[in-house]
Amino acid sequence: MVKNSFYILTILICLSCGTQSTLKEIVIQLDKETLNPIRNPGEQGTLHIIGHYANGKMIDLPLSDIALSVRTISASGNAEVVALSGDQLIPKEGGLAEVTAVYQKDGATYLAKKKVVVTPYYRDYHQTLVLKLFMGYDGELNEPDPNNVIFRHKDPSRLCTFGEALDVVKRVDNLTRGIPKIIYLVGWQRGGHDHLYPDWSIVNPKLKREEDATALESLRWLIREARAYNTTISLHINMVDAFEESPLWDTYIKNDIIARDASGNLKSIWEYIKSHKAYHLSYTKEWEKGFTKTRIDKLIEMIPELRDGHTIHIDAFMAYWQPENRPLSPWHAKPENGGIDMYKEVETQRKIFKYWREKGFDVTGEGIFWAHPAGEGFVGLQPMSWWFPDDKSFQMEIPERLSARGRTHREGQGDFRFGSSMQGEEIFQKDLNNLPGFLSQFCTMTLPWYYLSRLERVAFVDEALYYSDGVVARVEDGKNIIRKGDFILREDDNLFVPALWNDSEIITYSADGYENRNWLMPEGWEKVSSVDIYSISMNGSILKQSAVPVENGLLKLTLGKEEAISIVSAGQPLNR
Repeated sequence: MVKNSFYILTILICLSCGTQSTLKEIVIQLDKETLNPIRNPGEQGTLHIIGHYANGKMIDLPLSDIALSVRTISASGNAEVVALSGDQLIPKEGGLAEVTAVYQKDGATYLAKKKVVVTPYYRDYHQTLVLKLFMGYDGELNEPDPNNVIFRHKDPSRLCTFGEALDVVKRVDNLTRGIPKIIYLVGWQRGGHDHLYPDWSIVNPKLKREEDATALESLRWLIREARAYNTTISLHINMVDAFEESPLWDTYIKNDIIARDASGNLKSIWEYIKSHKAYHLSYTKEWEKGFTKTRIDKLIEMIPELRDGHTIHIDAFMAYWQPENRPLSPWHAKPENGGIDMYKEVETQRKIFKYWREKGFDVTGEGIFWAHPAGEGFVGLQPMSWWFPDDKSFQMEIPERLSARGRTHREGQGDFRFGSSMQGEEIFQKDLNNLPGFLSQFCTMTLPWYYLSRLERVAFVDEALYYSDGVVARVEDGKNIIRKGDFILREDDNLFVPALWNDSEIITYSADGYENRNWLMPEGWEKVSSVDIYSISMNGSILKQSAVPVENGLLKLTLGKEEAISIVSAGQPLNR
């Protein structure tokens, strides 16, 4: 009897041991899920395949027993993003890739996948507020344009001088609480916006400071001074347009770079300003003649301060002329004249991106997927797009650190679940001194977008967007809510968001105002028993209340309409 019981117990123990040692799944473990070969030359990733067993044990499986592969999910030109060499992931081109591991054991097959991002950029655009500042525009409108605010000003050719621009930089830095910023200057060249191209060699003399000998000196001064206000000043340029007043016009005509119609005749594409016709050029012809690198090199030599900012913005970086659905140069697109269609132009655009990168610059652009071959979003080449596609599948697939946005909609805030930054350009054009609506846009758009962009978009289910770290954005009881558990970051246009670029600071904003509302404090603030509250304004932050109690993790606040405040632990100095 005892012997039989012993045998039964032995069998049960063995069965239990067998169950506990059963492999449940395999997981790909990477020491780095994002690789940046530009800021970290030679950087590679290391992978491990971990077996998870029913008894809770995790074992590092030998790679010799694993079938490994890697594929590109998204990259400009479907380039190879990552290569595998043993346990090493070697970045090749910017983009999104996926590693697949297959393991077979005891008659079972196990599969695991893991995404890898390669961001060959100098700057983090998903953690930067990118703006444009319009400086000037010479000439007279060819036809009335009710949407053009610029020409309502007394002197559109001199909307903002380089000296006045620094005052704007200071006000914006105060309103944004020192968030990292890039401001691209529009109309910095002689004649202002959409003048002088393809030449970049003459700075607009109308924007010069009185104390400087030249406008170039004033521009370089502005770039240097703005750094003290968490701001990189760079340039808005154009690489596709050409104008007859350009110093390079005759040279480009002689070298057959200017676009022509199918009959070989020069054809203006638009004349927004009277007697100021715009033409296209061919990227490919310019590249083949050696002029592309030359004008890039000369611009950097002329303004060496640009190197420290590592960024440039190319306007209208199109591959074909969308209004007429034709190549940039129908004449050069003919096989007998080079066969330079939009696909060849895109190949040259990729070379342009990479040459700028070689010289130390990221290239941001006006848009993606809008005047390029189907599916060409310059993923891995263009880190930020001024206008970003409101495409849920693209946004779910491509992380913000790989392809960041300006805005997704010309009106309104866009989809709050994904977030949208602001642009500032339209506000600057209306009123440089008072910046109406700037604080509201920053708090309701850029502030939550900055927070969400640090996270991974995990799943979009039943109209709810689930992020990593337990964050979800969805409509609850008719209200737009962003939360992390019980911690509410957003309820419609009432915001309570950690300003993650500063140490231990929360920015709170309300569009309509409220009285005696309790906000749950975020993680990391559990030991804070009282806070100091500062009003946010263009002129800086002013102490509003000190030692406001935090009771049971709740902070009671009263805010006025369109009021924004900064919150720090009582006694903590407020970052500028």
